[in-house]
Amino acid sequence: MKKLRSILVLCLALCLCLSVGAFASGESSGDAYVASSEGSAAASYGYAGSGALEVSGPVGVSTGELVVENQAVISVGSSAIQDSGASAVIVRDSVVVGVDPNPTAPLSGNPGNLLVAGNVRTTLALGQSHAYYVNSTIISSNWAALSTDGAEPALTEDESELSLYAYGTLARTTEGGYGAYSDLFCNLYLYGSDIEAAEIGIISGTYGTVTVGTIADGEANADMAARLTEADMAARPDKALGSVVSGGRNAIMIHSVNLPPYWAYEGYSQEELPYYSTPVVVNGSTLRTDLSLDMGVAYDAQKQAYIDHTAGSVILIKSTNADIELVNAELIADENGTGAILQTVYNNDTMFMNAVPDGEEYPGVRVSMTGMDVTGDVIHEDYQRDLVLTLTGTTLTGAVNAYDCAHWNAVAAAEGFTDYALDASYETAHGAFVTLADGSVWNVTGESVLNGLTVGDGCAVTGTMTVDGAETPIVPGEYTGSIVIIP
Repeated sequence: MKKLRSILVLCLALCLCLSVGAFASGESSGDAYVASSEGSAAASYGYAGSGALEVSGPVGVSTGELVVENQAVISVGSSAIQDSGASAVIVRDSVVVGVDPNPTAPLSGNPGNLLVAGNVRTTLALGQSHAYYVNSTIISSNWAALSTDGAEPALTEDESELSLYAYGTLARTTEGGYGAYSDLFCNLYLYGSDIEAAEIGIISGTYGTVTVGTIADGEANADMAARLTEADMAARPDKALGSVVSGGRNAIMIHSVNLPPYWAYEGYSQEELPYYSTPVVVNGSTLRTDLSLDMGVAYDAQKQAYIDHTAGSVILIKSTNADIELVNAELIADENGTGAILQTVYNNDTMFMNAVPDGEEYPGVRVSMTGMDVTGDVIHEDYQRDLVLTLTGTTLTGAVNAYDCAHWNAVAAAEGFTDYALDASYETAHGAFVTLADGSVWNVTGESVLNGLTVGDGCAVTGTMTVDGAETPIVPGEYTGSIVIIP
């Protein structure tokens, strides 16, 4: 079935290539490039335009601005759209497809520690460029649909960080890989867009930011709005339409990155970087996992065991600080996996990770949920950091548990990924702290172990609690110590 799907994708992509034309590469200043052929096969991807074009290498721009409008662009074995330097690319009402003629296999080398598979990144933004995908469809066989890499930090007032925007856009990987990536010094903005990936919906690295929101949020963003036409906005009349991020393994994964090339920049030293918190904002949108999307790419035994341990968690955080703001968001975990809406773990990439020295405190993982009704567990296995969860006007149905180093080592031994359990012991006590405010309710569905609980007036926790072994009524107030709550 997997081979058949690859063949079908390749055949359909080749059908798209009804003509061969030429795009300008390098300098451009806003010209639209439109091919003259019919392109009817692209209707399978929702394309209703008339242009269809095969490119042997990426359609690229390094200075100025490139507009790709009303096109079906297909690239076999390489990026289809690429921008670099301080340039900008605008893809509007188009379909862009990257096809990998080779079998989908795990990435190797340093990128292999992302634990994703493939050879083709359909779009790629580099340097300090800006990319805007408007009412378009971006398909990749594997690796990545919307990707960023090799970003350069903004060091002067005249410079701006690399940013990638998607408005009313579908981005999908079919065989493996991720839908969108916010690399170091990159900003990813998704507005009323669907991201669907065989493995991970969105990946963010340290110093990468992620914003997931509605069509209205996009039109309120000055940079995005400046690139939208009246026709673009008229095509999206439902301004409350949110984004949907789906992953066959995780919807969002935040991984730890600490790379020597960046240490020379002021503010990004080896000492400062571990204290940075990756910002993620999700408003009026859905994050979900769906294990049926995973095409079962074969990884080596230790990596596969680690993947299996985290598969199905909606948000996965690997040995790094994060500041996650969820507002009116929906989190849907695949119950055939972990069933967790949030899971923190020790990073599998032990070479470049932001490990916390025993005895030190880093910012940790801070998650706020506002105006939500969510079901699923919170599993905090990164024993080197605190997890702070704040519920505001939110109902949570599930368990919240913080674990120590001994737990991680035992799980790694039992499940077969001991390469990712490097500490014989870690004595500093970190844990989970939960705060309920503005009428929030926590329906406890399984034994939960915390280090701190704050219950605001008008809030409720449906369970029985002990604090340091003593049974304690759950009434408004603050509790610290060894807290256990059972249904």
